[in-house]
Amino acid sequence: MTPPRQKRLRHEQRSEILRRLKAGEGVSRLAREFGTSQPAISQIKARGVRPAKATTSAGAAIAVRVSPVEIEALSRFKARYGFESNSDAMRSLLRMAVGLLEFEQPDGDEIEAVATELHKIGVNVNQIALAANRGRTDLVQQQWSAIDDLRRSLPEIRSHLKAVVDEQRRRGTRLYEKYAGVGDV
Repeated sequence: MTPPRQKRLRHEQRSEILRRLKAGEGVSRLAREFGTSQPAISQIKARGVRPAKATTSAGAAIAVRVSPVEIEALSRFKARYGFESNSDAMRSLLRMAVGLLEFEQPDGDEIEAVATELHKIGVNVNQIALAANRGRTDLVQQQWSAIDDLRRSLPEIRSHLKAVVDEQRRRGTRLYEKYAGVGDV
């Protein structure tokens, strides 16, 4: 007999689980409450501690001596972006220096949620088009018009998201220049 299929957790549920794990709640209790497995909760915990795109122990350790002023600037940076360690903060600054995007957690969560919703919309539009092309559904003119309006608006939404990403990249560069003293050279 196969075990019952576990439900897929929504983004909000994963965030809530991670918050409660950080507050000290147990993996087994959360697994029961959210109707999923303990390994699934443990995986959320592991990703919350070290995100999938973060450097792992396979990376190289480096040591840097910094002045008291630089330590204070790093502390402010850590506090603003919610980093728990100097390593995480320095890694973020290095990523921004090479043009990778670093979002504050709420911004990143919102963008991820928008991207997820857009993906769902795109999948649904493709399914409707496939069904219509195969003659499985009779779409009336009003429905075709709505689908066409959606098709026309998606590039505009994409350009708005691109503007958000570009602004974050500019902010990241300015932030790097501010904290690295690039503009002072």
